[in-house]
Amino acid sequence: MYLLSSSRRNPETVTAAQTRVTLVVYKEIVAGDMRKLLAESNDSRTGGGARDLRLPAKVFAHVMDQIFTRENVGPGGQPIRIADVIYLDGDGEPQTTQLEYWPPTRSRPSESRIARIHASPALGGHMPETDRGRVFVFFTKFNDGTIRCDYAYEDQLRNGEWAHELSSAVLSCLASADMKNGTRPANMVPAQGYYDFAAGTGYCHAD
Repeated sequence: MYLLSSSRRNPETVTAAQTRVTLVVYKEIVAGDMRKLLAESNDSRTGGGARDLRLPAKVFAHVMDQIFTRENVGPGGQPIRIADVIYLDGDGEPQTTQLEYWPPTRSRPSESRIARIHASPALGGHMPETDRGRVFVFFTKFNDGTIRCDYAYEDQLRNGEWAHELSSAVLSCLASADMKNGTRPANMVPAQGYYDFAAGTGYCHAD
């Protein structure tokens, strides 16, 4: 697989060998997000609250629509978007599940959401490790339309286990977020953004 080092490259357990990555959306999983995944806490200062992953709606809408390509109807008849995503289970075997992407609400007009993450086998049902540095969730799109959902770790990014251009983009965004957070007493900014492999460009919301 294009994104991974040879030690983890196995087309039969990931996707067809001839496919190419076109887009990766990434988001740092902070302490509040961990509690959301466990369905434990409501901690708005660190990202807790509703059990979803929130993204800035305006700047992420066009890339999230490339991940969540199918229209559906959510609670109360609101339009949502869905995607079938591949993830690796605890035995390293590929499985498929569905994720939902919800639009902003009146109470939070600037945020869109990947909903009910605690109930997803790809996220809450497959918790990230906590001893490998900072944690990210990657949503990867391939040129055949396949979508992958993976946890990625800071040590992997620094050790060359992901494609160099992606690792560089995520680590640069992490540094920007840390710099911004150094001047903020509350409401910490997570590293979140995307990298477009076709265009060779990326976006970091902390820049």
